Amino acid sequence: MKKILSLMVWGLVILIGVVPAWAITADEILDEVEARTAESETQKAIAKMILVDSKGREEVREVIMYAKDEGEDVISIIVRFLSPADVKNVTLLSLEGGESMYLYMPAYKKVRRIASSEKSEKFMGTDFTYDELGGSYSREDYDSTLIEETEEIYKLELIPRDEESSYSKLLMEVDKEKFYFRRIEFYDKDGNLWKVMEILEIEEEEDGTITVNKIDLTDLKENHKTIVEMEHIERDIPLPDNFFSVRTIQRPEL
Repeated sequence: MKKILSLMVWGLVILIGVVPAWAITADEILDEVEARTAESETQKAIAKMILVDSKGREEVREVIMYAKDEGEDVISIIVRFLSPADVKNVTLLSLEGGESMYLYMPAYKKVRRIASSEKSEKFMGTDFTYDELGGSYSREDYDSTLIEETEEIYKLELIPRDEESSYSKLLMEVDKEKFYFRRIEFYDKDGNLWKVMEILEIEEEEDGTITVNKIDLTDLKENHKTIVEMEHIERDIPLPDNFFSVRTIQRPEL
């Protein structure tokens, strides 16, 4: 089971390819990306999240994240803010690959279910939507084509099969040597570039697998960005069977 990666990029890189007229196919590229992604059944991570507004002002948040690979590209996720005080213990729970999402607001001591219509909205002022944080992205959800090859990268175009997707297409640049996604461009329904995700720092393990440690997601329309820096990752940790639950996210400590 792969890809409980550095949690936020998670599902965005597990997509499908069709055969173009190149020496290597999009399918083969994506298979290699999957093979190079560090594996784990469960994961716990501490991360720093830096929000940068249009004037360059920064807000630093600390988050703790848990994930479990449920199989068949389905991941359960908990994301909790640890600081600053105004968002402390606000917690997102994603079940069944994002089919069910819940948000715990400690100020009100209430859990609210996230409606389907809200999942394309930004999560707590970040540049990630609820779907991007907690959803599962299957390769079968996209039609993918290899459109360019240079000395350093493969460029893939991915078209969502779901007409209700927030994006008309994604352009992804894959590092030819290490097979990880360097950059992902997200285009809106009118075909305009909307967001750019860049992988700023990776860690290569002895077995050749890759862990993403730092990413930058920029919203070009809002002139706002979110930088995520992974500070600590534990893999294959024991978690109770009922850990990913509404009851769990209401606890003062996870």
